[in-house]
Amino acid sequence: MRTSTLRRLALAGLLSIGFCAQSQAQSGFWGGDEHTPSLVIAPTQIQIDVPMPVSSGNLELMLAQAGSNGGLADLKQQAIRTYTQHLHSELARELYEYLDDEEVPLVQENGVLNLQNTLDLRVIKNLAGMKPKGDYDLEQGSVAIRGEFRYALSNRNGVALREQRISIDDMKISRKYLTRIYHDGRESDDNTEEAIKKALSQMVERLVESMEENLEADQLREMATL
Repeated sequence: MRTSTLRRLALAGLLSIGFCAQSQAQSGFWGGDEHTPSLVIAPTQIQIDVPMPVSSGNLELMLAQAGSNGGLADLKQQAIRTYTQHLHSELARELYEYLDDEEVPLVQENGVLNLQNTLDLRVIKNLAGMKPKGDYDLEQGSVAIRGEFRYALSNRNGVALREQRISIDDMKISRKYLTRIYHDGRESDDNTEEAIKKALSQMVERLVESMEENLEADQLREMATL
């Protein structure tokens, strides 16, 4: 008899805990104090200008590449596509990691809030010098990132609730590059693309850090009530 009573009490306790948890979950879902609004992240609008993706000291290779690929403009467009894809990937990774930590529900459409980003960039290549090194010439320089980033958080009606404009010039982001141009016509060793990608990744990291204050779960909940 005593054992049966204890079992009934234990079962009642488990059921009570279950109902309590269910009630708390429903409270959050329907907009309780801890409910975080869903967020749609629109694809970032990116405009980027990059230097011609060949070394300044290898004119013959540049002309050969242009002839086989349809022209110098095609070489540059290919580089623009490469860096644009890199930016989309880095922005998505940084934003999703942060919003996942904040437990912000991300949706593809019909979100309570919308995040829109615009990025206008220039990659500037600065030649520091050329040095002869045995069977090759060494080109040294740096790449710098300039431009502006804008973002806006809006509600379903398109009303902007938070907006910010960030100067990328003020970040002073740059990376050094090296190019070995061989005298015998071999393909150059050139880390310019790697340097540009590292600079862009650093820029994205700092941009998301600048956005974090407005992307905190508490801030999003506050915006959803406006």
